[in-house]
Amino acid sequence: MPLKYNDGKEIEAAKIKQIREELIGIFGAITVSSRSSPYQGTWKYGGVEYIDDIIKVEIVAAGDKMTKKFLKDFKERLKEDLQQVDILITIQGIQVI
Repeated sequence: MPLKYNDGKEIEAAKIKQIREELIGIFGAITVSSRSSPYQGTWKYGGVEYIDDIIKVEIVAAGDKMTKKFLKDFKERLKEDLQQVDILITIQGIQVI
């Protein structure tokens, strides 16, 4: 999840907190990397290179159609709310031991 809008302005802490609370409410738990030492992503769009400070949000959830639909809809809403060209959401199979 990006920490800044594409114009470089910081995304409000309250907005990030609201997103975290929504995900916890839906999935019961999440793991989030630290805002004090964010990951950095670099990407190009329309000939412009962007360098984003991001936090990584991990959710363990069923890989069913309802979860995938929620995440697709959530991504589109995040792109609009956080004023992003795109947001990376991946799904990976895991095995819990």
